[in-house]
Amino acid sequence: MRVLVTGASGHVGGAVVRALHAAGMTVAAAARSPLAGLPPEVQPARADLGGPFAETLRPALAGCDAVVHCAAALPPAPDDEIAAVNTAATRQLVALARECGAGQVLFLSSMSLLRRPLELPVTEAHPVAPETAYARSKRDGETAVLTGEAGLTGTVFRITSPVGPGLRRGTLFSRFVRAAAAGEPLTLHGQGTRRQDYVDVRDIADAAVRALSLRAGGLFNIASGVPVSNLELAGRCRAVFGGRSEVVFSGLSDPDDGVVWEVCIGKARHTLGWSPGRTLEASIRDCQEAGEGLTRPDRTR
Repeated sequence: MRVLVTGASGHVGGAVVRALHAAGMTVAAAARSPLAGLPPEVQPARADLGGPFAETLRPALAGCDAVVHCAAALPPAPDDEIAAVNTAATRQLVALARECGAGQVLFLSSMSLLRRPLELPVTEAHPVAPETAYARSKRDGETAVLTGEAGLTGTVFRITSPVGPGLRRGTLFSRFVRAAAAGEPLTLHGQGTRRQDYVDVRDIADAAVRALSLRAGGLFNIASGVPVSNLELAGRCRAVFGGRSEVVFSGLSDPDDGVVWEVCIGKARHTLGWSPGRTLEASIRDCQEAGEGLTRPDRTR
């Protein structure tokens, strides 16, 4: 199987490239910047989805059986750039994939479409309420893939918070990992009761391998299935790095105190035969050992 991966320089895209290659697939890796650290057999392709890209990607798409679309413009990018990269480019990529004979497009989406959980556990049927330009662009991307070209299998992964090697700076997870590794205080806002679902990027990549191998279409939640509070995350980061850090409260409020992201992954288990395999401790440790924050943050997810 030959697969084109967009956003291959990103956190998720890079993991997907490596997993597909390890599974014996031929991989073309597309990114707007030069690629580094990928297996030598991976075929690089330069493409900026913010501008015309059809002629650039057409040679890479030749003979492809599938496309995994990981590229995205992330906040704080301007709204017009987010719309161009995440909505217009996704529609164009779906049409181009069909034109070039690819049979499947797998699109990486986000839980941001939901804003916050209204019912637990969160299933694929949970109502969406996209409030930001980024969330709306992900909704539009899902629609383009799931209701797009005739004869093309559309697959969407609605993922939670990806962690593990290559995690970009600025997230709560990466801040806690860096602080705990350095023995510095871990600072919590509010009561630390917000509960997030952290899924290792390598588990996301393993799910992609399964979806392509089975040519499984439809929408799937890809998550760990186990929500972790901010306070618990601080404690587990502290434990991984020897317990030198003190957990402190800032005194500032957290508007999401008490919000719980309990995400159901039963559909992915049943249809894909997939289950997350990395522990939170492995994600914490490997995030630090791989040198977190080195991945480009602008067009990954």
